Amino acid sequence: MAIEGIKLIRHNARGVDLPDDPTYPHRLDAILRPPEFMQIAFLLLYGNEEICVRGMTREALEKFVTVNNLRNHPRLISLTIS
Repeated sequence: MAIEGIKLIRHNARGVDLPDDPTYPHRLDAILRPPEFMQIAFLLLYGNEEICVRGMTREALEKFVTVNNLRNHPRLISLTIS
């Protein structure tokens, strides 16, 4: 599902690492523990799973969190919207 007004900046597990785009004024950073079934390999490849998303509005980022159920994700370490 595409959400209007957001831009994925970084998702290390999927190989996404774009330059930061401050024209999107709001930022979401999420850090998740590695999947349990492949913890050692994942840690060696990526460390913790990191997601960075920029949004035009805080509401767009909140929608991203809701659509991806990040607040209830079992591997969530931290979630910050600034």
